[in-house]
Amino acid sequence: MKILIAAHSGFCEGVERAFRIAQETAQAGRPVFMLGNLVHNKQVVERLTERQVKTVADLAEIPAGTQGVLLISAHGVAPEIYAEAKKRQLSVVDTTCPWVKKAQQIAGQLAAAGRLVVIVGDRGHPEVKSLLGWSGGRATVVENEADLAKLTLSPEGRVGIIAQTTQSTEHFDRMVGAVKRRVRDVIEFDTVCGATTKRQTAAIDLARQADLMLVIGDRLSANTKRLTELCAQTGTETHQIQTVAEFDRNWLTGKEKVGISAGASTPEWIIQEILAALPRTVL
Repeated sequence: MKILIAAHSGFCEGVERAFRIAQETAQAGRPVFMLGNLVHNKQVVERLTERQVKTVADLAEIPAGTQGVLLISAHGVAPEIYAEAKKRQLSVVDTTCPWVKKAQQIAGQLAAAGRLVVIVGDRGHPEVKSLLGWSGGRATVVENEADLAKLTLSPEGRVGIIAQTTQSTEHFDRMVGAVKRRVRDVIEFDTVCGATTKRQTAAIDLARQADLMLVIGDRLSANTKRLTELCAQTGTETHQIQTVAEFDRNWLTGKEKVGISAGASTPEWIIQEILAALPRTVL
């Protein structure tokens, strides 16, 4: 059996940077609070918890007067979170992914120009919530063309359309086309991050060669979910697993080539644990 590993998989630069900064911050000796998950990976969050980093869902959970550090996740937050942290005299360590920062800035600029901001993304995702915040309330989220069909758009309106950074470029392009068929004045910004595109392309190419695809990553990870969907669309049997405990050896029956990909928030140690469980010649 041959194990084929995608050319681009696992931690992207933004996640690696966020994890490194978080670990360094945890060593500073002050109370550290993480607003939500640093990245969507349970094992990464557990590593930080072991280093006494406390996860909070809301700043109100931090005791008043605490001279601590607030970690902003790689997904980013709305502007009011920074204002609230300052009010509470919390030091802010911002690990927002640079690609997300760029999308936030564009959302703000489009809104300031008086355009309706359309965000192609997963409703409720932390990154999308941050983009909504930076639009100042002038944005709406659409996940698919069915959502878009329900949106009231005027042919004479002015629209700016951006993407959650972990969407597929193909999906974003379809959504842009659908908006342009209904509105004359549309400005588009493909804010899908480069790492996402590379991982998706590599995973699809690999799925077309393999008899079985294993996509490694957390169930909450939007980019891992997208990789799984894209691999499955090639027709190759595809399974998403978070850890080696979810691996079923029966999947290997009759398989000659097994492809491995991993989401951008999946740490290398999880990938290696799964590889160690596979009888293989690694290519």
